[in-house]
Amino acid sequence: MKNIKALLILLLLSVSVFPQADKNGGSLYSIFGLGELTYSASTRTDGMGIMGIGLYGNYSNTFNPAAWTKIQSTIFTTKFNFDRIVSTDGTNEAKRVYGNFESFNLAIPLNKGNGWIFSLGLDNYSNVNYDTKFSSSIENENYTQTYSGNGGLNRLNLGFSYIIFKNFSIGAQFNYTFGNINRILNIDFTNPLLFDTKNRTENQINGFYFNTGLIFHGFDKLFKSKKLKDMTLGVYFSTPSKFNSSINGRYSRTITQIDSVAINDGKIDIPWSFGVGFSNIFNNRLTVAADLFMQNWDNYKYYGSHPLEIKNSMRLGAGIEFTDSKKPEDSYFKRVSLRFGGFYQAEYLRINNEPINTFGLSAGLSLPIGYLNAVDLLFQYYTRGKTTNGLIRDNVIKFGASIKIGELWFLKPSEDF
Repeated sequence: MKNIKALLILLLLSVSVFPQADKNGGSLYSIFGLGELTYSASTRTDGMGIMGIGLYGNYSNTFNPAAWTKIQSTIFTTKFNFDRIVSTDGTNEAKRVYGNFESFNLAIPLNKGNGWIFSLGLDNYSNVNYDTKFSSSIENENYTQTYSGNGGLNRLNLGFSYIIFKNFSIGAQFNYTFGNINRILNIDFTNPLLFDTKNRTENQINGFYFNTGLIFHGFDKLFKSKKLKDMTLGVYFSTPSKFNSSINGRYSRTITQIDSVAINDGKIDIPWSFGVGFSNIFNNRLTVAADLFMQNWDNYKYYGSHPLEIKNSMRLGAGIEFTDSKKPEDSYFKRVSLRFGGFYQAEYLRINNEPINTFGLSAGLSLPIGYLNAVDLLFQYYTRGKTTNGLIRDNVIKFGASIKIGELWFLKPSEDF
């Protein structure tokens, strides 16, 4: 595995990855680790550039379960993203497009007064999607070598939230993470008399972890000021875990014979993570929020070893949301929410002793459909990596959309109905 990783690093640092022209797929950086990690809690928070660690609202936050306590009706949410990625080394470039289903979530209020909310969801954890090739020769025989990968991890989660001591919202969530990461190596010779090589490995991964959150919303009572009634401070923590890993391979021995073999079983150590977030609403119209998230990837181990390219990660985001009116009787455009924000990510990758960082800007809209339903739209632009020291820079334009369908459950029907 170490030799394969070293070769992949050399491929990533080489300008020869670019003769592939336009391809479907994600970032070449998803070669490493568990792929490209997902930091999205909702299309709402994406539009604000944050993860929503301290942000309340009538929305499904897939990240911090303590944020659910303000949900007033049963909510079903599904989310999609579409990315256009342009990767460059400063001289050559490759263009890719990539569409992805992100999540669906169901939140059910069991007791709105106490903030007792139950939630069930399926969300994206990481994505692996790359395709790169280069040409060379050996003993005057030309060949093309192709590396590609696909798959990633999802997490099935269920949890609850509750209000305690009137001023604290708590939440807990159980996450079962599962998925496949497939990596393919093809060596194709120009000479038809030579035997081509086609190798494929499939890494089946599964495991579980817990996360919990706490949000304090009693600043008005603490400082005896009604102006602070909508101010919140939230914290988040996820437990470390050991994921199970099983690697199987398929190798071509002859033109007609392919062998399947179990290569190895082992453990993947997933580190703990921590976050803190803040939000406040001004004049019941303008929401300001910011949060900081960190994960201790120095404790990450793959089959007992820590990969040199993996390091601690950090994400910082801040943004605003403006809604002119939340009254159903007001005009449609007054009830549309506008969102703007920005974020910085110190990724969990270090390539060629260079940290990989991401800078991004976000914007979004929430378009109400009736009283309980809405369509949220997202536009995001970010850059990852750089073109110096042999690295690659990704320029990404992301379009996202989510549909929120609300329903009033567990309400006593009218006797006159």
